[in-house]
Amino acid sequence: MTPAAETPAAETPIGKFSPAMIWIHWIVAALMIVTIVYGLVSGYATTSELTQSAMLVHQSVGTVIFILVFARVAARFMRPVPPLPPGMPQYQKVAAAITHVLLYAALVAFPITGYLSLASRGRAVSMFGLFDLPRMVPRSLSTAATATDLHVIAQWALYALIALHVVAALYHQFVVKDGVLMRMWPGRRP
Repeated sequence: MTPAAETPAAETPIGKFSPAMIWIHWIVAALMIVTIVYGLVSGYATTSELTQSAMLVHQSVGTVIFILVFARVAARFMRPVPPLPPGMPQYQKVAAAITHVLLYAALVAFPITGYLSLASRGRAVSMFGLFDLPRMVPRSLSTAATATDLHVIAQWALYALIALHVVAALYHQFVVKDGVLMRMWPGRRP
């Protein structure tokens, strides 16, 4: 009797994330684009009206992202993450784990520092103009300055992490062809 032929790692089917995880991932990705665009518009606007309306969208969408990140973490605890391909080198598995932890940390730090930056200046943090978030910090210009600096650091860290995340996903999809991207792609796995 001959042993069964081993399936190469690139052809080994791997599991998918839950539909909830997939949709939260892609909604957060789309909302990140929105909040980045509106954040840049608010920073470069030539009128105070445009600055204020862009900032309203930026902070509202940022708050929604903050809530979705916690929903995603909860969903991650309710259903295990599908395993990475068995042939993936250990250093790539470690890099993926570190990148994901840093992405979550940045996605949490970003809205917190934004909130602190505004609230400690005494400014309202509004949700689409419908209601204001409660002000939970005292007015402090030093806290506002520190929070603003940290917000900018989180911004650039998040850009770098997103770029790394996208490049790694595309590398696995088109070079290694191991199905890693398909774990998070909507729809059925081919």
